[in-house]
Amino acid sequence: MIYLNQAGTTWPKPAEVNDAIHHFNQTAPDQWLNVFEQGIKTITSFFGIAKPDRFLFTQSCTQGLATAFTDFPWESGDRLIISSMEHHALSRWFFKFQQDRGVEGVIIPRSEEGPFDLLRLEKELKKGARMVAVSMASNVTGEILPFEEILSLSKAYGVVCLLDGAQTAGIIPINISSLDPDMFVFAGHKGPFGPQGIGGLYISERVTMTCPSAACEITPGEKSSIFPTYCDTGSAPMMNIAGLTAGIKWLETKGWDELESHRNHLVETMRAGLSKIPGIEIVGSKTHGRYTGAVSITSTDRSLDEIKEDLWRQGGIKGSLGFQCAPLAHEALGTNETGTLRFSVGPMNTEEEVDVLLSVLM
Repeated sequence: MIYLNQAGTTWPKPAEVNDAIHHFNQTAPDQWLNVFEQGIKTITSFFGIAKPDRFLFTQSCTQGLATAFTDFPWESGDRLIISSMEHHALSRWFFKFQQDRGVEGVIIPRSEEGPFDLLRLEKELKKGARMVAVSMASNVTGEILPFEEILSLSKAYGVVCLLDGAQTAGIIPINISSLDPDMFVFAGHKGPFGPQGIGGLYISERVTMTCPSAACEITPGEKSSIFPTYCDTGSAPMMNIAGLTAGIKWLETKGWDELESHRNHLVETMRAGLSKIPGIEIVGSKTHGRYTGAVSITSTDRSLDEIKEDLWRQGGIKGSLGFQCAPLAHEALGTNETGTLRFSVGPMNTEEEVDVLLSVLM
């Protein structure tokens, strides 16, 4: 099989990840704390998180977003700004809080040049806002949003900024100490090459959370905390932490130069080849220059279902057909009726596999 759904879940996993999971299952409980502490050390170092006590393992990026949003001290009348390219895991809170908490929602549209209109963001920030929450990259088009500028503008106007790194963690270098976001979440089973069922949440010391049941023991006085704990997010998924730790270490042995050079070459080859195939249209900006490993297409002369079946029958190629859990993004892209067929590459993919994809599509 030629697996081109790396933006969904990376596969195959490095042997080191499989070995770590197997080894953990043979590890006695009195050693589990060592696994946890090694995981914290490895992951916070990888992301440049200077204060490990501000980081929590979660059981997914979705759970990390849920914790961040629900424990943030929202008040009626607050304004929440998101992009038009959001995954449902983020956008669901945007719509829910408008219904349940009296929060005003603002969606920043795409610009003519790319996936996010920075001028529109600044206009909205001038009106006041409580939080800007954006995905660092689109899981539909692979476009990397101008998250550095989004973060800078948010800070300039004193607005909390949450960055969703589901599509960028393990794909591009991320240094939390340098970026200094207010909150950051990521998925472990994608770019970092961990197993499914693991993610993480970082919250800056600048952000005070409201966790009314965070105390893990009976204590007198106020039963509240300014920071969520594993009593709020559930038991730390130890086996998956072991796998994620091994995945991160494997990435570190590759180095960013090799990883990015390989990905960029595959993506450029794929985009160039797809653009020459009659009837195939690449979804998203034609001039945007920053991409992850994902590319989405539509077709003017065949159904995407037919193309998907041909790819599997003739090339054993596995992509992602549909809406990629991002209905808001598909509305912005004009693909809300048909969805897209997405191909996404990673370190395990080869130029030969991309060539097979292009030859079958011809």
